[in-house]
Amino acid sequence: MIADNKLHLTSEKLLSTRNISPYCRVVFNNSGILYYDNDCGFCEKIIDRIISDDFDSFYANQSTEFSNHEHQIINNEEEKWFQLQSKCVIFEGSDALLTYILDITDKKLADLEIRRLSRIRSLMLEVTNSIMKNDEIDVFYSLILKNALAAIEKSNLGSIFIRREKHFQCISYIGFHESVMDFQLPVQHSFLYRATDGAMDRITHLKDIQSSDLNYPIKIDTGEFVSIRSSLSAPIIVAGEVYGMINIDSLQANAFDDSDVKSMEFLRDNIEIAITNHILFQEKSSLAKYDRLTGLYNRHFFEDQYEFIKEKAQRYNETFNLVMFDVDELKKINDLYGHFIGDQVIRKIALEMQTSSRKSDVIARFGGDEIIAILFASDADELYKKFTNLQNKLLENPIEFFDERIHCSFSFGIASFPQEGQEFEELLKIADARMYINKAKRNV
Repeated sequence: MIADNKLHLTSEKLLSTRNISPYCRVVFNNSGILYYDNDCGFCEKIIDRIISDDFDSFYANQSTEFSNHEHQIINNEEEKWFQLQSKCVIFEGSDALLTYILDITDKKLADLEIRRLSRIRSLMLEVTNSIMKNDEIDVFYSLILKNALAAIEKSNLGSIFIRREKHFQCISYIGFHESVMDFQLPVQHSFLYRATDGAMDRITHLKDIQSSDLNYPIKIDTGEFVSIRSSLSAPIIVAGEVYGMINIDSLQANAFDDSDVKSMEFLRDNIEIAITNHILFQEKSSLAKYDRLTGLYNRHFFEDQYEFIKEKAQRYNETFNLVMFDVDELKKINDLYGHFIGDQVIRKIALEMQTSSRKSDVIARFGGDEIIAILFASDADELYKKFTNLQNKLLENPIEFFDERIHCSFSFGIASFPQEGQEFEELLKIADARMYINKAKRNV
């Protein structure tokens, strides 16, 4: 190393400035420490590590200008970070390194916390954005769990359980065998319940399950049986009630630390918000698609669906029947018995339509007393017989209202696609006309 421009130091000179330096100062060469002051308690550990690791490389890369290096020291499970500012000097006439050792633990922990929270926020933002994209609740829960595991570094397994009165039912899992979906956990047997004396109002952290009575083999996705060693369990609170719980597990004992508990707390808050928003979104979506009284699709959704169904039928040469139904004498029933009974009549007829149709059929409430349906894989003559029988069935099973027997009945008309038309208005006009013919024949 070239000695030109190097700072010349002596022990006496360093001692004279000892009280004005807030940092630990170390002078050392490849033989060890030559001088230090303001000992931070870790000087020897840090220098020993530098010398034992690759001192020649470290020393060769120094210059007369300060260079910065970071080192982590773990002492009795306590993590400490130090920044080393080093430069080449002449000490007592020989080449050496002057190093200032700065304890940057607080700054490092703050930076790690910021990065941790930023990462979790990004993961939870993905969950939030998925609310409007995923109608399927299974996909939504799966994404929550995947991102929760990604946020907690040493996790191996995860599960989400929803509360069903007196037991928890698994609705999403990662790492477990699929048989976990059949598992029903009594609420009082859950670790969450037991660790909180039944309150289930906070996150519970089990550091070593092997030392508790909760240690039992679990079947994982490989088919093996293993023991969970560490677990974080957080209640999911929705509308003030325990909606469920999310569990993050590890096969290592003491896998999770306080930062993981903080992460879980942050995750839980965001999961609760996401689930609440998903429920609200589903309710709004349901209102946009379904008729509240009958549970059938509404007219707007039905008309939109017709266009998709028509295009598919044209592409694949498929057929279907459009059927129009009208509740008989609904106005008279409303006037005599009130709208509550009129609503019961509509519901009863709608329920019969649903239970007698295929899952693929599309049935909607079209207006106040009208129901409309698209029925696949059906013959018009067969449908005529089917709905005639349904008319008779309903007449034989009236609604009992005090001493009154209120008969439920309907009239119907059928139009076939594509034989009698392809546009919605064409088929609707034909079905509507035939419905009134059916009504007239029955003298309603």
